Amino acid sequence: MLDTLPQLLQASGLTYKVTINDVQKLIVDHEHQPVDSAKNVTKLGLGSFSRRFKDDDGIATGRRAYYNFSDYGSYEQMVQYMDRVAFFNPAIAQMVKLGTTHEGRVIQGVKIGNPASETNKRVVWIDGGIHSREWASMHTALFFINELVSKYGVDGEITHYVDSLNFYIFPCLNPDGYEFSRSSAEPEIRLWRKNRSPEKCTVNRWQQSSCCKGVDLNRNFDFHWSESGSSADPCSSIFQGTEAFSEPESKAVRDLIFSPELDGKTDAFITMHTYAQIWIHPFSHQPSTYPYDLNDLQQVGKKAIANLESLYGTKYRLGTGADTLSPASGGSDDWAKDKAKIKYVYLLELRPEENRWNGFILKKRELIPTAKETWFGVKTVIDQVLENRGLTRAPTQAPTIITETVATTTVADETARFVTEACKDLRYSCSKWLARGRGLCTASESFMREQCAKSCGFCT
Repeated sequence: MLDTLPQLLQASGLTYKVTINDVQKLIVDHEHQPVDSAKNVTKLGLGSFSRRFKDDDGIATGRRAYYNFSDYGSYEQMVQYMDRVAFFNPAIAQMVKLGTTHEGRVIQGVKIGNPASETNKRVVWIDGGIHSREWASMHTALFFINELVSKYGVDGEITHYVDSLNFYIFPCLNPDGYEFSRSSAEPEIRLWRKNRSPEKCTVNRWQQSSCCKGVDLNRNFDFHWSESGSSADPCSSIFQGTEAFSEPESKAVRDLIFSPELDGKTDAFITMHTYAQIWIHPFSHQPSTYPYDLNDLQQVGKKAIANLESLYGTKYRLGTGADTLSPASGGSDDWAKDKAKIKYVYLLELRPEENRWNGFILKKRELIPTAKETWFGVKTVIDQVLENRGLTRAPTQAPTIITETVATTTVADETARFVTEACKDLRYSCSKWLARGRGLCTASESFMREQCAKSCGFCT
């Protein structure tokens, strides 16, 4: 069929362009190879390629909570990490069981706040992975958990966030679909979008029957359900389900949002997807349709994408999904705005840009930069929530501009709190870098003076 397709297209008068020669090979190359840090490291230990397309091992993980942020993890690994975060940081973190999937997996997340038992604070909701093929969204949500927990008590801004608000973060709302997408590099499996609900069948006008699994969870919410940008065909990738909230995953989101702990207390709802580099605000069911507080959403959105861009130069667009992409009804973001009455609702389409046909297959080396820049944008929303509630705003911290770094798969097993009153290392990897040669301190003095002052002996 593939051999004859060009002839068929030409015979029909259609032009075409091959964008990816071998999708399965692309998947294997980007996601199924071990992270090779050696090719990114010079003899002295520092690479010099673009900051936007590199890993950065300057990540402190929560105390005794390990996660390899340079790689894609299984759902089990995600849950293990969150469980350890909660176990070793009980004062500020609790595991939250959102619901159970068709295949019996528990949808797990973390509540972060000081104290973790407090239920009367304002809430920021963050989720990822409602579409199973969008792996980078889950990784980014996990990174947010790590930022809040590992920097609490060390970073004044983060400490203020955790003391003032409750964060509910669910990295993977669709674990059945995610694990299915991980089960093979075959494109039809790796690029699976829906959940794994039981087969449903339909009969076409020629009385031919077709049966398929799965519902698009982001077409299953009760906001203009079954209208534009969705399908009643079970074999469609945007199958809306048999009714709004027909799926346990979407029901679980609804039930927690309307629970006594969150109902009327949630000030921000951020749901992460890939890809297109768009910061989306409601409403997306039809073009040129907006909520009453459009100006507020746009003002914060503009600040957020400017702060995001300030780190690596990644450019985002701002608008509704219908205005920037295409109409889609039954989305969780529109439902959160209209039904749950949440003030700041955003759907983030992360890297890469829209014209990249291989966008779901993000290279591992871009995972950490993607998460870091997105966090800079999300912090803008958090700051606005605090300001609106009359809470003292945390001091703004400018992004650290780094010109050189090491790319590695190693992640700390202990919180990197290299703190003394007069002298400190900002990176747990300083000792590892210097093990390759003390000349590193002088070869890249400006960088090492800033990041590894104690180990290099720059302190006075």
